[in-house]
Amino acid sequence: MVAEEVSLEAGRWSRLEIRLKGLSPRRRVLALLFTMLLVYGSFIAFSVLLLQPFLDQNNIGTTDLSVFQERARLILNGGIIYRDVPFLSFPVESPPIINYLFLPPQLAGGEGWAYEIWFSLFALLSSLSTYLLLRKWDDHLAFVSALLLLLCPSLVVEATIAQQDEPIVVFLFILPVLLFLSKSFKGATVSVTLGFWTKFLSIILFPAMLLQVPTWKERFRHIGLAALISLAVALPFLIICPYEFLLFPTYYMLADNDGGAGMSAVGLMSDGGLVIPGAVGALVTVAALIATYWFCWKHKLDVWRSCLLVTVVFLSIYPMIRLSYFIIPFAFLTVWAAENRRVLLRLLGMYVPLTIANVLDFSIDDGNVPAMYAWVALVALIIGLLILADATRIALREDCFLDRSPSDPLPIWEGDDGQPLGEASREAS
Repeated sequence: MVAEEVSLEAGRWSRLEIRLKGLSPRRRVLALLFTMLLVYGSFIAFSVLLLQPFLDQNNIGTTDLSVFQERARLILNGGIIYRDVPFLSFPVESPPIINYLFLPPQLAGGEGWAYEIWFSLFALLSSLSTYLLLRKWDDHLAFVSALLLLLCPSLVVEATIAQQDEPIVVFLFILPVLLFLSKSFKGATVSVTLGFWTKFLSIILFPAMLLQVPTWKERFRHIGLAALISLAVALPFLIICPYEFLLFPTYYMLADNDGGAGMSAVGLMSDGGLVIPGAVGALVTVAALIATYWFCWKHKLDVWRSCLLVTVVFLSIYPMIRLSYFIIPFAFLTVWAAENRRVLLRLLGMYVPLTIANVLDFSIDDGNVPAMYAWVALVALIIGLLILADATRIALREDCFLDRSPSDPLPIWEGDDGQPLGEASREAS
C-alpha cells in the first residue's frame, strides 16, 4: 500500500516535470507573472481585507510602513532626508536611495496595499531576472529556479503581510551576480554600487566579484566606476547635511556598545545577558569575510559559489540579521534545488528553526516572553544555520546547470509551435 502511494506520488511529480519542460519561453514568463498575481495577490487581499484591519483595531504595529510613509512624505514635501527628519521620529539609518524608492507607492496613495504591490513587483523582478539571465545554460532549470525563488515563503511574506522592503534588497543583491554571469561586468559594478547605496549589504559581494576579474588594471577600473557612482550619490548630501549624513553608517558599523540586534547570535546572547561590544562584532565580521574571500580565491570558486559562500558566512557571523536576509542564500541555492531535492528540502527545512528563533526574538523584544528564552532562540538559530551550511556544502561539491556550457536560448516571444509569434500569425492567416 505504501509502495503504491509512493509510486503514485512519483508519477504525479514526473507528469508535472514533463509539463514544465514542455512550456515555451513565452509561457514560462507568463507562468511567473500568473504565479505572482495568484500567490502575492492572495496574500495582499488577506492583508488588506483581514489582517491589517484586525491589527489596527487592536493597536498592534508590526511593520515599518509608517516609517516608509513618513520618509516618502518628507521627500515629496521638499525635505532632505537625514537633515529634516521630524524631532523624536525614527532616525534615518539606511543609505539614501531606498528612501526614494518609497516614492512610487506613496504617490499611488501611500496605503499599505500600494506598498505591498510595489514590494511584490520587486519579487517578480528577482524571479524574472533569474530566469531571463540564466536560461542560456538551461531554459527549464532556470525557470524552475526562478519559480522557487518567487515562491520562497519568506519573500512572499515580506513583500505582502509584513510590508517590508527586503524584496528590493534581494533584487539589488542578486542582480549584480546575474549580470556578472552574463558577462555584463560594468553593469554588475553599477548595480552592486547602487545596491550598496540602497542597503549596505550588497557591498560584501564586490570583493568576491573583483577576484573574478583577471587583471589588476580591470579591477581598478571597476573600483573607479564604483567610486564615481558613490560620489554622485553621496555628494549632494555631503554638501547639504554632511554631519547628519555621516551618522547613518554607524548603524551598520555597530557603533553602539551592544553590537547585537535582531535574531543574530550576538543579538540573542545580548538578550540573554551576555553582551558583546559592537567593535568586537564588527572586527570578527570583517575578519571572517577576508578569510572567505581568500578561500574563494585559493580554491578558484566561480562567482556564483563565491557570492553564495560569502553571504552564508556573513549571515552566520554579522551581529545584526533578520529572517528576511535568508532569502538571499535561498536565491543562490535555487540553481541546485531546481534538480536536487536534497538541497530543496534543506532550503525549506531551515525556515522551521529560523522562524522559531525569529518569533522568540520578537516576543522577547515586546516583553511577552522572558529573556531566558533567548538561549532557546539561539539554539534554533544555530540549527537553522547548520542546515543552511549543509546545503551550501552540497552546492560547493556538486555541479549545477550553471556548470554546463551556455548556448543561445530560444527567443522569449516564440510561439508554442517553435516559430516566432509574428511568423506563426502570418501563416495562420
